Amino acid sequence: MATQTSELDAPLDHRSVTAQRKRDAMRARILSATMDLLDDPSKVSVTIEDVARVANISRGAFYKHFASLEEAVAAIGQEATDGMTLHILPVYDVLTHPLERISTAMRLFLLRAHTDRRWAAFFLRADLVQDQSILLKYVLADLQAGRDAGLLDLPSLQAGVDALIGATLEGVRSMNQRRVDDPQAYIDAVILMVLRGFGVENMSAHEAVTFSRSYLQTQAQVD
Repeated sequence: MATQTSELDAPLDHRSVTAQRKRDAMRARILSATMDLLDDPSKVSVTIEDVARVANISRGAFYKHFASLEEAVAAIGQEATDGMTLHILPVYDVLTHPLERISTAMRLFLLRAHTDRRWAAFFLRADLVQDQSILLKYVLADLQAGRDAGLLDLPSLQAGVDALIGATLEGVRSMNQRRVDDPQAYIDAVILMVLRGFGVENMSAHEAVTFSRSYLQTQAQVD
């Protein structure tokens, strides 16, 4: 026998949805205030009191969403990373060759760091090894596909993930701190060295680097 929905259920569901929206809005408000404070060059340090003041909330309201300031900062970094990953999917996820995918993804992140220092700063704060990271899922899949196809020599898949993400993070750091005189040449070098370190034959590695550069240039012209 089908269970009939009580007339009381609808208001309860509505209240639940409304409450969730309020929680989401408050969380976004806290993160926005935290981001603004961290992006302010005049701020030597940031405290929870600072965040509460800018967000116009109480300390208690902050602690309902985050256990510490570090947790809020990590959430900003995670959202910056996941947001970037979702943003590049239309360009990146149409590719099928593992080396082309790896090269293109790395280039997209490094180019973003070159053009958007604010984004790069929060990307560097992200905890990229969390199981829920969208970026991590794609990196794992690409490295697994490359290893299965015999294109990558990876004795340890996790070590491969750590090496690729580590190289990308340090590349973003260098771009963010303006330590790079020729961004295009630097990005080429980072990608090439990662692929060669993964056992990719020299010509194939260069071809993957060249592909991502010309592919994204073509995409930019189309846009």
